[in-house]
Amino acid sequence: MKDIEGLTNDLNSKLIIQDIENATKLLEVKNKKLRERLDIAKTELSKINKCGDEMDGNCSRNEEEEFIEALKDEMPEVFKNIEGNFEQIDKVD
Repeated sequence: MKDIEGLTNDLNSKLIIQDIENATKLLEVKNKKLRERLDIAKTELSKINKCGDEMDGNCSRNEEEEFIEALKDEMPEVFKNIEGNFEQIDKVD
């Protein structure tokens, strides 16, 4: 009976280790996809920011000027948050 109990404990330990390994692999895949999405978002937001810089002073309507000012005010915080997310992803890796 003790042999069966020992085998059962060994089997449970191996199953737990296998579950942990599978979960780790899934997290790695999700982490990679998140990093890719964050890279794409950063690239696209950089393009928007550059366009805003180019439009600064070239606005023909008040609404355009307000948009550019809001963009200039908000983008540093957006990029700071993106970098913070990259740091968190690096910690998970």
